[in-house]
Amino acid sequence: MTTDVQTLIGAGFAGAAIGALYLGLLWMSVQALKGSRAAMAFIALAVARAALVLGALAGALALGAGAGALLAGLAGFIVIRILATRRANTGEERQTWR
Repeated sequence: MTTDVQTLIGAGFAGAAIGALYLGLLWMSVQALKGSRAAMAFIALAVARAALVLGALAGALALGAGAGALLAGLAGFIVIRILATRRANTGEERQTWR
């Protein structure tokens, strides 16, 4: 039982780390739109984001992660996304789910 809880907590933290990396790459993509060769940089970083998520999923499945661990990782990813959205949202209306 303790191992299951530790696995879920670890998967949640791993999902949060992947989410932070993903959002960092997304931020870099948006910043790249200001520079020269914007489309090339945006596409390259989009491929990097896709590779990050697919690689994390493939790695988790290769390690034998079950549905609970995958859901815990997804929850960690979503928590980081909500926190980043709240931090970035400076307007009056806060809709973090959109």
